[in-house]
Amino acid sequence: MSNVSKYYKPEILNCAKCGTKLTYRHAVSNKLIYFTNGKRIQIHNLGYSCPKCNDNVVYFSQTANKFSVKGYTYSTKIFCTIAKLKEKKKGREEICDYFYTKGIEISDRNVDKLYNKYLELLALDYQEKISTAYKVMLDSYGQIRLSIDLITVSGSYFIIFYDYFTSEMLAFMRFESLEDPELLRFLSSYLRPDLNITVIATIRKDAVFVPMLKKLCPKNTKFIAYNKF
Repeated sequence: MSNVSKYYKPEILNCAKCGTKLTYRHAVSNKLIYFTNGKRIQIHNLGYSCPKCNDNVVYFSQTANKFSVKGYTYSTKIFCTIAKLKEKKKGREEICDYFYTKGIEISDRNVDKLYNKYLELLALDYQEKISTAYKVMLDSYGQIRLSIDLITVSGSYFIIFYDYFTSEMLAFMRFESLEDPELLRFLSSYLRPDLNITVIATIRKDAVFVPMLKKLCPKNTKFIAYNKF
């Protein structure tokens, strides 16, 4: 199967500090990712920097960053699907066979690795990570920028927070309903109107989730949709 290459540049091409137009510096990553539709796509995440600030800060695509968990070549949706299949008491070979019918090659060893990583992320101390990241963003840029992904798999909702500037995963949460009070509590804690949240990159369209985010955030928060292939 021949691989398709896709190139992604930052969704905002102006410096967060001075507003100067960014210029291309180098590729941040060049990664072959397996997707749930069976496609293998070479994702090139292009890094840009500010010629005026010359501060070594590299800006890159939030879309490209959210496609897969750092260090893994399978899409984040495959990652979450493995968790759902494990819940249904599917064994490693059954999971491999399931993905094979979708045109996705995965070994039983990688199934275990991805599931163990999933359990690790669920145990993440997101409160400390988010609070620390917010402080660093405010100190460095005077503003907070986030990337928030929503992945739906068989009725479960996986919500992932990323630091917009560093791409670091700040929280990995799972809910069985978007009306779960715990989800609202979580979002309300970190998307408060008093916080200087200026940009959120997130899913393109959603009748419930995106309006929920907009209602909680400051009114001047700019929402940027992830790019499609």
